[in-house]
Amino acid sequence: MTNSTNADDIAVSDQKTLHNEKDEPRIGVFVCHCGHNIADTVDVEKTIEAVKGLDNVVEAQHYMFMCSKQGIEMVKESIKEKGVNRTVVASCSKTQHGPTFARAIEEEGLNKHLHFQANIREGCSWVTPKSKKPEATKKAIKLVSGAINRARKLEEVETKQIKTTKAALVIGAGIAGLRATMDLANLGIPVYLVERESSIGGHMTQLYKTFPTNECPQCSISPLTNGVASHPNVTLMTYSTVKSVEGSLGNFEVKIQTKPRYVHDNCTSCGECAEKCPVEVPSEWDSGMSMRKAIYKLYPQAIPSTYVRDKKVCITCQTCVNLCPVGAVDFSMKKTITTVKVGSIIVATGYDEYDPSEIEPYHYGQPGYEDIITQLQFERMLNPVSLTGSNILRPSDGSVPKRVVMIQCVGSRNEQVGNEYCTGVCCMFGNKNAQMIKEINPETDVIMCYIDMRTPGIYYEEFYKKSQEMGIKFIRGRPSEIERNPLTGELTVIVEDTLSLSPMEIQADMIVLSAAMVPPRGIGPLGSKLQILRMKEGFFKEFHIKMNPTKSSKDGIFLAGAIQGPKDITQSVAQAGSAAALAAAPLVRGYIEKEMIIPLIDHVSCTLCGACKTVCPFGALDIKNEKLELNEVACKGCGLCQPICPTAAIQLINTREDELYDEIVGITGGITNA
Repeated sequence: MTNSTNADDIAVSDQKTLHNEKDEPRIGVFVCHCGHNIADTVDVEKTIEAVKGLDNVVEAQHYMFMCSKQGIEMVKESIKEKGVNRTVVASCSKTQHGPTFARAIEEEGLNKHLHFQANIREGCSWVTPKSKKPEATKKAIKLVSGAINRARKLEEVETKQIKTTKAALVIGAGIAGLRATMDLANLGIPVYLVERESSIGGHMTQLYKTFPTNECPQCSISPLTNGVASHPNVTLMTYSTVKSVEGSLGNFEVKIQTKPRYVHDNCTSCGECAEKCPVEVPSEWDSGMSMRKAIYKLYPQAIPSTYVRDKKVCITCQTCVNLCPVGAVDFSMKKTITTVKVGSIIVATGYDEYDPSEIEPYHYGQPGYEDIITQLQFERMLNPVSLTGSNILRPSDGSVPKRVVMIQCVGSRNEQVGNEYCTGVCCMFGNKNAQMIKEINPETDVIMCYIDMRTPGIYYEEFYKKSQEMGIKFIRGRPSEIERNPLTGELTVIVEDTLSLSPMEIQADMIVLSAAMVPPRGIGPLGSKLQILRMKEGFFKEFHIKMNPTKSSKDGIFLAGAIQGPKDITQSVAQAGSAAALAAAPLVRGYIEKEMIIPLIDHVSCTLCGACKTVCPFGALDIKNEKLELNEVACKGCGLCQPICPTAAIQLINTREDELYDEIVGITGGITNA
């Protein structure tokens, strides 16, 4: 077996003496009634009678509730009084109560991996009608017999304590990444915060107001942006991306590439360079609703406040170089690569707004349809430095719209574009901006076309009712098309009111599309570098959607905010706190405990075909120096490598092929070759 963990990394090893293979197995078998869950379908007494005479079985009992204190004591007494050194409990699933009994035998001095769980509830009684009790009993006997055969060859498994690197990496500096960074830093953990844009803050800094309180988002996020930038435990790396990730939980090595800003940190943010720059292009941060220069600051309160030069649009006139009073502009700056070592990683790269141009009938982005914009563009229109000066004006001619139509679920809940999910934010987003229109231009008629109005949560339903009270009209139905009169330029929304079953044609001066939240660009390559799974919708997949939504498929990597699926600010902040707590735990403790349920490698039989490396979802196997190597910490003991090996050179502890064969023989009623 190849051990890639350095001896210096091992702080403490399990002090119990490993099992001597010559010790005779003494197996205790315990069958649970589980109230009526099992006993109503399986004859528990008959099951015990059938297996108590099998080889090596020295104790066989049944009890009403094996997971109760009395049931657990029964298992412990068998170890003390009859010398049981392996246990089989036939009850519910291994994941539910297997740890309970494993812990019980460990308290009596046995290695916890000498316990085996036979599932006769989900695997037998629950899937068999009560009328077929004899058949269910036969099946239970076979399952327990197979478990006994497996138990004979169970081996003790060592538990190691491996030192962790007390530092964390947070990828993405939106609201979720900022919250997670601050929580980690306040625990005394050094944090590297990586952001691909030139400034931090993410989408929240693009908003005009936030629901349900309609407060200023910049006022809410500024304590975080300023706090992170000045925190002694935070290394802020903007204009940066992750190039590679090696290692595993507790000890990752990450390479980070930083693009040149072409402006040094001594920049005083006076803005003279941008004022005299002759190049103007649409501002990405303003979603094209304002212009920026080739040398610019992302937004007025941007952190870092240092300007950045966009080399792609710069004409290299060097006006900025000559004008800068402190000589901060430097066209010779180069990209850099930084290598950092961290124990945990949090991914918080957020979301992108869906591009509605994919929906051809809506004509978004097409010539002549300039008055069709997205909610995020509308937010930027309300910005004081926008092209409209925070006034609600039609992009086509600058007039005040008399009627605005908002269309919900654009790019979401739509099988045709491939996004079946509900973004969950757009209803409140649309309501909030509809209210903004009525507050700024009370005479403007506002209509919302929706499929279902979804406003769950404290103050959210009340927010929706406020929209109704303000005179905003709601039509239940998804518009099929937007038409434009080529002579007048007037827009017409074609929709069916599904409540009255009435087809409608609504004239509009401006249309606002509530575009879906979709996975951010670059999520695929980032996922490959991190070696974590994605769901079919494109977001990163969580470990368990209910019980562990902030953990990724790989130990040591956690998810925060909209990278795991659409979320509003409140949900993103809550998940960021959870991710920070989970990421901090092994770093504060200083070590991780790793049970060595890992494959054993027969290097003589191994042909270095690489099949096991290909199927390993955790990147735990690699071929180096013409030898198959195992990263014991990264390995999760899933066993996928074992069946793919053509020469049986890789075998998982306690799940070897001969052990599985013995279990199958027990289930089928044959004779073992043990």
